[in-house]
Amino acid sequence: MSKLSDKLKEAFNRSEMPAGYVSKHFRETEFACNHCHEIHPDGVNMELVALLEKLRAHFDAPVAVNSGYRCPTHNKNVGGATKSQHLLGKAADVVVTGVSPNEVYAWGHTNNPTGGVGKYNSFTHLDVGSGKARW
Repeated sequence: MSKLSDKLKEAFNRSEMPAGYVSKHFRETEFACNHCHEIHPDGVNMELVALLEKLRAHFDAPVAVNSGYRCPTHNKNVGGATKSQHLLGKAADVVVTGVSPNEVYAWGHTNNPTGGVGKYNSFTHLDVGSGKARW
């Protein structure tokens, strides 16, 4: 098993996970709406969490989730797309400590081939939505 696979397996070992965590490095609350503080009704999307754990392992650096799930009110308030993956709990806007959004975008382009990757000045958008999208 590769070193990366070992890290991912360790990240999801529930017996060692602190209360409130959905993986070794991410708390459920990090994916809550910044407006209403609710989690998506279906819970935190574990495919998205696995992608973020893979991102963290690759750069060996903390990943901050600036925006996860967005309720319709919050999505409208921030000018989000009407069909945003944030509304479905399948997206996260992230910052990786010490890594530029350009580098995170390049990683996402390669490692999220069937999801969305968007580059912004201060963060990178990653989603595990219904198709490949790049911006």
